[in-house]
Amino acid sequence: MTIRKSMAWGLLLVALSGGCAAVVGAGGDSDPTPGPLSVTASAVPLDRGRPEKVAVGPLRFLGGLDIAGGERVGGLSGLWIDPAGDRFVAIGDTGLVVDGRLQTDAEGRLAGLSEVHARPLTVEEGISHRKRRTDAEDLTRLPDGGWLVSLERDHRILRYKGGDGGDGGDQGPEGTPTPIPMPPGMDSTPENGGLESLTLLPDGRLLTIEEGKDNGHQDRRAWITRMGSSRDGVPASAADWQPFTYRTAPRYRPTSVAPLPDGGVLVLERRVSLLGGWSSRLVRVAARQLTAGAVVDGEELGRLEAPLVNDNFEGIATRPGPAGETLVYLISDNNFSSLQRTYLLMFALHGPSS
Repeated sequence: MTIRKSMAWGLLLVALSGGCAAVVGAGGDSDPTPGPLSVTASAVPLDRGRPEKVAVGPLRFLGGLDIAGGERVGGLSGLWIDPAGDRFVAIGDTGLVVDGRLQTDAEGRLAGLSEVHARPLTVEEGISHRKRRTDAEDLTRLPDGGWLVSLERDHRILRYKGGDGGDGGDQGPEGTPTPIPMPPGMDSTPENGGLESLTLLPDGRLLTIEEGKDNGHQDRRAWITRMGSSRDGVPASAADWQPFTYRTAPRYRPTSVAPLPDGGVLVLERRVSLLGGWSSRLVRVAARQLTAGAVVDGEELGRLEAPLVNDNFEGIATRPGPAGETLVYLISDNNFSSLQRTYLLMFALHGPSS
């Protein structure tokens, strides 16, 4: 690495340590011309120096892709994978929706992408090029086929309705959304430390976790909706949100969450430092821990950090596997920087969910 590149990398990490806000690209300004994008997806190993490395704790590596799409694909912060594993939707913090097909090989390993499309995320006023209006961080699918998207800066959760007949669309959130009631106390949320994590649990409750400030504190505010407060997963009022505390590892912050079949969740945490670079932590939280007023300290399953493939992982998704395992997908936000990558990784988690 040259001195110039080392200095650039150092400056980037300093900026990103404040919440991954200083380096943004033109993803929200991309030309929304219809048609598939020219995207390359190259295989990436778990550990370039040790090809025999195939696991991170109980997570078995099932392939990874290094996705290059120029200024049309990047900055991806939230991820959804359909239950069959055929399609994906990702949203970006520059107001971008990317969708496409996933390709697997004969062994079920992640092998490629096809039919990739990108378009601006519509917000209440339509298509906006103001980042504070389109900083999308996570998404989850609703029972009616619609979507919920959490956004920060202008903190809110937007609901996108499903299509006619309630079957929705596998291309991701579209149309004119409406805000849903927010958890109480959001007026004290940092502009760039909002609701990065959002998911719908199998029991119909909605869960969200605040990223918060990069201040070294381990306790993060989180909320879960009351059981039975809604039939469609959407709270009727702020009173439907019940607070609890999510405890991270030191210097880590939560960036996404995905459900497990038994009612628990997997939380993705991220840390960045000048000396250590990027590090991501996968944490399993049992269903019994997800209660109002609880202090949740989950079980760490593993970390992605040097020499393993690592970057600014911000999105996680899960789906059931063919043999009873849980398939786990991670996506990284490259901030539209030449010093970072957009990685899509796939793992299998065997055994009890929590």
